[in-house]
Amino acid sequence: MTMLEQAMWTHGHSMTVEYPSRLVSEWRPGFYIRVVGNPGSTNWFHFAVPTPVIVNNNRLRIDSALVRFRSGSTAADITNIHVYDGETKIASHDGLNLSPSGWEMHRFDVPGHPDVRWGIGISIGVRFSGANNAANTMEIAAAGCDFLP
Repeated sequence: MTMLEQAMWTHGHSMTVEYPSRLVSEWRPGFYIRVVGNPGSTNWFHFAVPTPVIVNNNRLRIDSALVRFRSGSTAADITNIHVYDGETKIASHDGLNLSPSGWEMHRFDVPGHPDVRWGIGISIGVRFSGANNAANTMEIAAAGCDFLP
């Protein structure tokens, strides 16, 4: 098993929505963010992850990105996970179809485990294809990263 140096998370209610006009609603209680997408829409949700770049004089490397969420139906699904270090995309996981009905954490590897230079951002592509608000609901509790020494 790989030994991790750090794990950093950010809470769901800190999420930024790229296209707010494509949402019916968003609600940010203390425990997650709940979004309801417009039927037939796509969107991007962004998380700025607190990023330890150097620990004990050693530059860290990124191992993986993680997301904890649930969906109101299979019609509200995550289709993409992109990971950035500053302005550079360091991982793309496309063609996904993730819509768990209960809380799940999904891990996405960052190939090559590159050095972290600037700060990690996780962008989540979503699709809402349901016929009503209940089917187009998604709740995200947190997003984070695991870092290697």
